[in-house]
Amino acid sequence: MARPLPERKRRRGQRDLSLPYQEWRFEVGSPEHGQRLDGFLAGRLDWRSRAGIKRLIEDGAVEVLPHKDPQKAAVGRMRSGLRLRWGQEVVVRLDAPGAEDHVEPIAGEDPTDLEVVYEDEHLLAVNKAPGLNVHPSHGHLLDSVIQRIHVRHTALYGKTRDMPTLCHRLDRETTGLILAAKDQLSRTRLGRQFEARSVQKAYLALVEGVLDKEEGVIDFPLGKDLDSEVRLKIGVRKEQEGWPSVTQWKVGKRLPQRTLLELYPKTGRQHQLRVHLAAIGHPIVGDKLYRGGDALFLRHIRKELTSEDKNLLDMTHQALHSWKLSFEHPMTGEAMELEAPLWPTIQQALDRK
Repeated sequence: MARPLPERKRRRGQRDLSLPYQEWRFEVGSPEHGQRLDGFLAGRLDWRSRAGIKRLIEDGAVEVLPHKDPQKAAVGRMRSGLRLRWGQEVVVRLDAPGAEDHVEPIAGEDPTDLEVVYEDEHLLAVNKAPGLNVHPSHGHLLDSVIQRIHVRHTALYGKTRDMPTLCHRLDRETTGLILAAKDQLSRTRLGRQFEARSVQKAYLALVEGVLDKEEGVIDFPLGKDLDSEVRLKIGVRKEQEGWPSVTQWKVGKRLPQRTLLELYPKTGRQHQLRVHLAAIGHPIVGDKLYRGGDALFLRHIRKELTSEDKNLLDMTHQALHSWKLSFEHPMTGEAMELEAPLWPTIQQALDRK
């Protein structure tokens, strides 16, 4: 008689970010390109054994971000043998000392400021506020979209087997729709849709100037702006030097000096919509980097914006909004289209011009 196979240990997935935690960040350099994730961390978390590092990875305490990877390659499932790429960033988050004494939110109360657009047993979609990172990052450890989602989830449902996981990202200043999966199977299936680019995304942007046509396509390759003082800045590059990048646009509303555009990105490059619109002479209102330029952006980082800077920007954040997401429900197969109403600050700017 055949012996039964042992039950495989189930991955915990996303750790609970509603609890206090500590964070370490490590950038993958060229010498570490192709190195295994567990070996990479063994040389940096020297107070942990190799087995302990493996448990951290299995328990969802480790995340790998594309960061400076020129190709922005999709990061595979977190596992000890994951091969790292130059430019990626490895993030480790552990419960902080005293986390066991953390006070839980009162059940039935919503201690967050999340605007829920859609929710069912498997999915949660929220309308993200401006000035909020989707994940914790250096300098913004104590508040993020996923942290707020976890606080809300715990308050409403208690500690569950899986914690919600974000399915995609938005820039810190971008508002609008962001989707999370409540279980690992839903996250895996949605992840495949995002990787296959079968998820249709639509954005709204209030831009400077009035466009002559009603619709069009921007097809400019993008890459690092090598002439900029700002390390994260992206620019238009020659075809053989940049990543193919395509944005379809359509006029939503015309104003005397501005235009509200519907944007349909066909590729998903870093800062793609912001760079493409600036490249055709219609930067997004409030964009500190691509509307204001290097000097203004650096003054913003140093908290030294002048009154002239603020008048030029007209808004405290960029007027870019994640408007719609169309995808297949990961469990039912139903065609879904979610829509987040335009963020109030963008609507106010639209109304006054």
